[in-house]
Amino acid sequence: MKTVKIYFTGFWKSFNFEDNMFMYILKKRYNVVLDSQNPDFVICSPLGNPYEYMKYDCPRIMYTGEFLSADFNAIDYFIGYDNIEFGDRSFRFPLFLWSDTGIFASDKPLSHDEAVKELHSKEYFCNYIFGHDTALGKREQILELLQKYKRVECAGKHRNNMPNNEIYTIRTKRQLMKKCKFSITAESVCYPGYTSEKIVDAFRVNSIPIYFGDPTISNDFNTNSFIDCLQYDSIEKAVEKVIEIDQNDDLYVDMLCEYRYKMLDYENIMFKKLEDYLYHIFDQDKEEAYRRPRFYRAGWHETYLKEYNKHMLSIPHRILKKLGI
Repeated sequence: MKTVKIYFTGFWKSFNFEDNMFMYILKKRYNVVLDSQNPDFVICSPLGNPYEYMKYDCPRIMYTGEFLSADFNAIDYFIGYDNIEFGDRSFRFPLFLWSDTGIFASDKPLSHDEAVKELHSKEYFCNYIFGHDTALGKREQILELLQKYKRVECAGKHRNNMPNNEIYTIRTKRQLMKKCKFSITAESVCYPGYTSEKIVDAFRVNSIPIYFGDPTISNDFNTNSFIDCLQYDSIEKAVEKVIEIDQNDDLYVDMLCEYRYKMLDYENIMFKKLEDYLYHIFDQDKEEAYRRPRFYRAGWHETYLKEYNKHMLSIPHRILKKLGI
């Protein structure tokens, strides 16, 4: 079994170096050793200090579920939301497909009887669970229009209206979403390919998503199974459709009975493709795996980023956070 030395940089605070999606996949095929000093490959995310991964000269594989794209002068491979065709250097795997174990909940649609039972179990109309406002203001607009019709359970930090200001987090929000007929799952940006976990969180608990975001979302999901606001002339028209479905049990049940994805077993298919993509990278020797240009102007660019990283690492994290970096 081939031994590969890897290290992770820039991931979220709760990221487990020993137990995560990449380790789960790689350990199937390789003897994986975590090495912070001299790794053969570094798997990085841009969530930590900017360009923290520049400390490592080995082949760099960037993963991001956040709205940050790749700098292919600084990294060799990119795994994220972008639909980029760039030889073997990019693979689209949005955040909603992340799984530490490769195990996904069934995407089989509900039967009619199951959907009717689900409808009768709902206690609330709709939820809005977010931690901040957005520059576009679209999900705020959806919320405000729906609130004119019925109460919306605002259970995040943003616009919280819960008793005693109770806050549901990314780990606990499905408890409330399951009790709601609808869930506002709008993204903070509207960008082709960028789809976060929000819409799948709603699907997992049979709450119909009210979605705004990825204009190409129909490439992944069946738009008959949720409200895609971009399919309507305006947010107002989309909200009118939500109200129509709320007032018509047959329409609501029909939506719950729809397939969620455009392809059967989509999550498992995409996870297998991710495995194959990673094996393609890690089957190579270290020197064969480089893809980024490392000489002349590209080399100067890398030198600049390394110096920039040294400077950023010297700034206390609390100041970077205050600056929004």
